[in-house]
Amino acid sequence: MVPLFKKKSPGPVTRLDQVLEAAETPTFPQLTLKILGKLRDVEVDFSEIAESLQWDASLVAKILRTVNSAAYGTAASIVDVRHAVSFLGRAQLEQLVIALAVKDSLPIEASPGFVPARFWQVASFRAALSRTLADKLHPAKQAESFTAGLLQDMAVPLLAHAHSEEYGKVLLEWHASTNRTLEDIEQGVFGWNHAEIGGALGREWELPDSLIESIQDHHRDDLKDDQVLPAVKLVSHLRETEANVAIEAMIETARSDYGLSPDWTQDALEACAQQAMELARELA
Repeated sequence: MVPLFKKKSPGPVTRLDQVLEAAETPTFPQLTLKILGKLRDVEVDFSEIAESLQWDASLVAKILRTVNSAAYGTAASIVDVRHAVSFLGRAQLEQLVIALAVKDSLPIEASPGFVPARFWQVASFRAALSRTLADKLHPAKQAESFTAGLLQDMAVPLLAHAHSEEYGKVLLEWHASTNRTLEDIEQGVFGWNHAEIGGALGREWELPDSLIESIQDHHRDDLKDDQVLPAVKLVSHLRETEANVAIEAMIETARSDYGLSPDWTQDALEACAQQAMELARELA
């Protein structure tokens, strides 16, 4: 197979350009960039942030639907944008705006091996489970875990769209396998993997450094927990197709590395599978 780019690529941003040369790299709408800028500016108060959000009715609707879904775990109902801004705070709201903006920027067309509904169903499952695991393992990072879980495979839709024939074969091989990981197949065929390209895309979009690290390194077992959140590493086991081996591996890793009871983890998996169905509908 002809590689999608020459392996002597000098850096991650150049690599992103080369890998995605058949498709234009998505960008965020200007209004979303303006909102993110205000969220990151401590001099901007919450009322001004809420005012900016009100100009994007679609984003506001998705924020409210998401935070009120079972997957996000908000105890009280969030009824309007001002309530959402004050309740969530800057950090959580920024994470949620990023998650929704990225999802809306990615291709939605089906291609060989890529079924959008299936992809986002599993991404929603990872998000819900990552947040639930974070509540046990690192409660202060629940919002970041949710976003990283949702977006850890965000390069896949772009790769499937930009190189449908070559990358489609890789996806189909992955779906047909019960024990091979996507990144191992990608590395063998192309010399790169989706996590690496996702990290490059995150830098292109100027996402927070911690989120970029979670996206590009979520499959790396050699990193410390302060480099990639444990919840994010654990949910990376989840696949788009049925694979009990992967589920069993996640449960065992949760037990051996983090002391989580297999029964508790199994219950969390079942509850979050249901939550993910609702979340996927809200994100559609």
